[in-house]
Amino acid sequence: MIEKPLAGKVAVVTGAGRGIGKSIALAFAKAGADVAICARSASEIKFVDQAISELGQKCFSMPVDLAETEQVSAFCHGILLKFDAVDVLVNNAGVYLERGAFADSDPALWWKTMEVNVRGPYLLTRHLVDAMRKGGKIINLTSGKGYSAGVNSSAYHVSKAALNMMTEGLANELWDREIEVNSLVPGPTATATFDNAKPGEERSPEDILSDGPDVLLKGLHAWERVKHPDEVAHMALQMATYAIGGPTGQVFSLARRPMWDAAST
Repeated sequence: MIEKPLAGKVAVVTGAGRGIGKSIALAFAKAGADVAICARSASEIKFVDQAISELGQKCFSMPVDLAETEQVSAFCHGILLKFDAVDVLVNNAGVYLERGAFADSDPALWWKTMEVNVRGPYLLTRHLVDAMRKGGKIINLTSGKGYSAGVNSSAYHVSKAALNMMTEGLANELWDREIEVNSLVPGPTATATFDNAKPGEERSPEDILSDGPDVLLKGLHAWERVKHPDEVAHMALQMATYAIGGPTGQVFSLARRPMWDAAST
């Protein structure tokens, strides 16, 4: 096994202030990558920046709201000024703002979900794709909800369905540049979104998992399991380190049920 499989690489991870994004950013740094990270919270992103630096890797960080196009552009500009090129892009950041029925939904929250979950990854990829080197990897964090209509939460379902299609389209366009594009479906994971936590009341993954399966499964199949974000990071690292010519346009999933299950997370 190569001790530092991402040595000499530059990785970009959005939504890296906590949860899955934080775990991925740290896993990539431990694997030898220099990392560019963003999140809405300046304090959270500063902490992760320091942790990456303590691992001996370079880090470029910036607080960014992916719904703000100028902030996304500035972040990408800063990445290229510091690193010149990109090898791995992980579009992880996302929001779950509107959970009600379509007829009762808040139009502003519905559309902001699309801005963050779809336009954000589009802009990041559009700004950075020309700077991606041969063998580059684009990993889009999506959801089983993008494969089923479900009930309520239509904005989230629609946004993840769009991101799935973006993955497939990009894979078709970029294979001749030897850049692979794949989706990663974490399944239920111990994050603030899964916990439905209010701002300021977020719990650590360890605290969430301490509730036990009887509390956490929330009506999901008994054979499902809520995972630690580090488990998702392990899968992301595997995807990021495939040799050129590996899978592209595919879905990697840690869920324990079919993607079209209406309860998928």
